[in-house]
Amino acid sequence: MLRRIGIVVVTLVVARLLAACIWPTINDVRTGATPQYPDLQPQRFAQPYDRVFDAALTTARAQGWDVTTNDRDRGHIEAVSTTRLFRFKDDVTIDVTHEGDGAVVNVRSHSRIGKGDFGTNARRIRRFQAELAQRL
Repeated sequence: MLRRIGIVVVTLVVARLLAACIWPTINDVRTGATPQYPDLQPQRFAQPYDRVFDAALTTARAQGWDVTTNDRDRGHIEAVSTTRLFRFKDDVTIDVTHEGDGAVVNVRSHSRIGKGDFGTNARRIRRFQAELAQRL
């Protein structure tokens, strides 16, 4: 019995170490501000601000997120994304700002629970950015 418990403990420790090698141990990812994910940068669009804001809001809803706040004047969208397997609630914030005749979109995805997200927040932002780019 003790041997089985030991095997389980060793397996869990090895799995955690392996996961740490694959994904950084963070649970808060922001475009342009998370050094562990240098590829996640703000998106710049040449389209008018209102069009970009509407596309960002539509994209958030299309991702299946529960949009809790959308303030066009501030360019601010807040949503909650629920993970499929364990039903964890993660907070997503989208900020759209004016830049000349266009707009810039910044995204933050933050897990409410845990110290590491196994890359979930970064994948969520990448999916959002890809769909938003297609819409615009």
